[in-house]
Amino acid sequence: MKKLLISGAVSIYIASTVLFCLLTVRWAEPSATQKEGGGFDMNATDLGVMCIGAAYPSMGIELADSRDNEGQPSQETDGTDTDLGGENGRDQSQGQDEQEPVVTGDDPLVLIVHTHATESYLPASSGNYHSKTEENTVRDVGNTLAATLEAQGIPVVHDKTLHDDPSYNSSYSRSYETVQEILAQYPTIQCVIDLHRDAVSSDSPASTVSVGGRTCARYSYVVGTGASTYQSNIAFVNSLNQTASRNYNGFTGKVLERGYKYNQDLSAKYLLLEIGYNTNQIEDCRNTAEVFGSILAETLKEE
Repeated sequence: MKKLLISGAVSIYIASTVLFCLLTVRWAEPSATQKEGGGFDMNATDLGVMCIGAAYPSMGIELADSRDNEGQPSQETDGTDTDLGGENGRDQSQGQDEQEPVVTGDDPLVLIVHTHATESYLPASSGNYHSKTEENTVRDVGNTLAATLEAQGIPVVHDKTLHDDPSYNSSYSRSYETVQEILAQYPTIQCVIDLHRDAVSSDSPASTVSVGGRTCARYSYVVGTGASTYQSNIAFVNSLNQTASRNYNGFTGKVLERGYKYNQDLSAKYLLLEIGYNTNQIEDCRNTAEVFGSILAETLKEE
């Protein structure tokens, strides 16, 4: 009799949890989980997972949308992204009109994009280090990189689409479409750079290095081992680091290999480049972009 009562109580609890989840999904205010036009982007599996998670949070089951296109995470997961607050942490007060890609030259060789275009640096710490405004963000650093490459005779396409707005969900899927379209439009492009910044807790000190008398933020490469072009991508990263070691005071980028694609199968030279951290000053990151632009230009000319 006791077991029967316990079983009944558990069944009632689960049923009430499911009902609560259904009502929450139906009547909640619009959020990052909603599609454009109003409907929620949640399938039956995700609903079940959410309900189970509500009943048994210690199980730690994740919704499908916590991972992005082709099994890659919606944020870079190097154990340093705990300071990112997602949609609710971002600065929503400032907007930016959609922009056409900035193209320099008739036959561009490099494409710069930003899957997480709202990532920002100091002094732009509001919105949990995310901002739609271009200044002090990875797009700002991308401008410096593009200008450096152009000055060294490397034509560039710089796309500034906010792929992570209004949500990180599917940001890699959106940037995949952007890169695919631009590569089709400009078949001369040899190298794609998805420019990000890394993240640490806001009380962590900035990591910098002196290069030629200038303070530069450190940088790293994230290489997707799941991409079909992994071998060519890692070879290109190694070539860049060889150039940096030889001619730029050993200012090489740390190489992080991850078991995802990060859209890197779209090109044989596809870089997920992380310049600096959220706690770096923007000027330090611009300096790094200028040095890296010279490293990239020299490497491309040698190949």
